[in-house]
Amino acid sequence: MRCVQGSKIGLCLVLGLGLAGNAWAKRNYGMAGCGLGSQLMGPSGGQISAATTNQSSYSQAFGISSGTSNCLPSKDMATVMKQEQFLAANLNTLQKEMAQGSGATLNAFADLLGCPANVQKEAIDTLAKGYETIFKAPGIEGVLDTAKDELKKREVLKKECAIVG
Repeated sequence: MRCVQGSKIGLCLVLGLGLAGNAWAKRNYGMAGCGLGSQLMGPSGGQISAATTNQSSYSQAFGISSGTSNCLPSKDMATVMKQEQFLAANLNTLQKEMAQGSGATLNAFADLLGCPANVQKEAIDTLAKGYETIFKAPGIEGVLDTAKDELKKREVLKKECAIVG
């Protein structure tokens, strides 16, 4: 989408939120982020209203610092950001290795998801079996959330892996 100078900014913002909305569908919040607005509007509700609510009530700043209102505590958010950065830098290699069921990047990804050595093989096998589902998800966030969901389906991995988010 291209919004040129002189076009209606509100329309460009609304269209941009609509196009990006699918990547955020599995999160508890939408493009407006966490806060009271995310609880009232949900991840697919009116994101302009959610952002306005967050801004006017200062709930996003409070939620981030306290880990409430759909916001992750700072430590967990830092972990999720590392996971997203890893995926962004290694997505092509990870996709190939996950399809093959082995590789150094896949091992590193399982480690980054908090899976200790005693369950890492099971985690890698689970990710490889979930390949189609994982890479069907749109965007980095979608791939990450779906990979975590696949691991959480296995009770031992849900228990052993320190999956954040």
